[in-house]
Amino acid sequence: MHRFFIFLLIFTGISYGLTLDKAMELALKNHPYIKQERAFLLTQRYDYYSSYGNLLPSVSFNYTYSRYSGYEPDDYFSRSYSIGITWNIYDSGQSIMLTRIKKYLFSSRKEDFQETVLDIIYQVKKTYYLAAANREIVNVRRTQLKAAEKNYQMAKKKLRLGLVTKADYLQAKVRYENVRYQLEAAENNYKKSIAELNSLMGLPLDTDSSPEPDYLKRFEKDHIPPFKTIEEIAFKRPVFRQYNYQLKAARMQTLQSMLSFTPSVFLSFSENRDYNSLYGDSDSYNVTRIGLSWTIFSGLQRYYNYLSSKENERYYRYRIQELKRQIRLNLYSYYLDLKSAYRNLDVAKTLLKEAEENYRQALGEYRAGKGDIISLVTAESALASAKETYIQSLLNIAVTRAMMEREMGIKNLSEEGNSR
Repeated sequence: MHRFFIFLLIFTGISYGLTLDKAMELALKNHPYIKQERAFLLTQRYDYYSSYGNLLPSVSFNYTYSRYSGYEPDDYFSRSYSIGITWNIYDSGQSIMLTRIKKYLFSSRKEDFQETVLDIIYQVKKTYYLAAANREIVNVRRTQLKAAEKNYQMAKKKLRLGLVTKADYLQAKVRYENVRYQLEAAENNYKKSIAELNSLMGLPLDTDSSPEPDYLKRFEKDHIPPFKTIEEIAFKRPVFRQYNYQLKAARMQTLQSMLSFTPSVFLSFSENRDYNSLYGDSDSYNVTRIGLSWTIFSGLQRYYNYLSSKENERYYRYRIQELKRQIRLNLYSYYLDLKSAYRNLDVAKTLLKEAEENYRQALGEYRAGKGDIISLVTAESALASAKETYIQSLLNIAVTRAMMEREMGIKNLSEEGNSR
């Protein structure tokens, strides 16, 4: 079944391309770190559930059989059993507070797990965008190679006719060989980015997980919400809930240290039965106990525990403030970078349009015998560079958006912006 799924993925990847949503779905299902964190989350859950046992009474059963030898006139034995119930009705509030503390810590861990999910999603996005960009660069290099080969063949033909110098011919040949080298490097980079994407998804590294064709072009349109909206969304991400749960746990620890100054109350009941063969009789009795234990003075340990827990509470308050400061600063930096990236994209589009026009002009002049090979090679090289700059500009936008989305704790910036 697993092999069939991989075959289906390869087939659909060749025909239509692997979607980003499918890549994220596979990564969240197969990534070992997600499985590791999910297992650890379950240990936290069971640890929290176990704390409820401290609030309930305990029931115990004891049985003893004893054999005595060397006594006159006969050996004898005895046996006894007891059933007991013990209940710490109130243990200075320690069990109650411990249960609440573990509840908040478990809730904090659940939010931390959501942050891990966001990390994996970001890694998949970044790798997917890089793979899409590398594939586009491969296509550009292939187009370059065809153009460079055409120029090389024209120069070779004109050299035989004596219309150009050998230096012009060699210039075209060097450009052709250089593009072949660049194409090989581009194809290698593309294969490596696909392997990284497959690794995240839990697939064989050589699986053809090609991204959707022309995927990066969807980032051409500028969809950036106001910074105020971005900030409001970011302050709702799971890490803030995580830190708030930790703050609540710290408050419970403060209350726990205060309650340690109060007494403890316990209740117990046991039913006992003893039998001795020497006397031939059995004895049964019940025992009921209620007790109070109060540690009135134990040095200054409890007092300093209280002070420590109060400082720990302040620590988490300042930690939330520091987190807001860092996220606000990071978001503003990404916001400015994204604005700048879109301006750079406009410049890249203009350069690409001018480079295309310049190459067409140089090619026409060379064919008509009015231009030289250096001008043609330079124009072709400038066109290739402009195409790669355009692709790189789209990649910068995509990666910057992914970084902003990660910092905001969302999957899609455009959807959040349009919903407001």
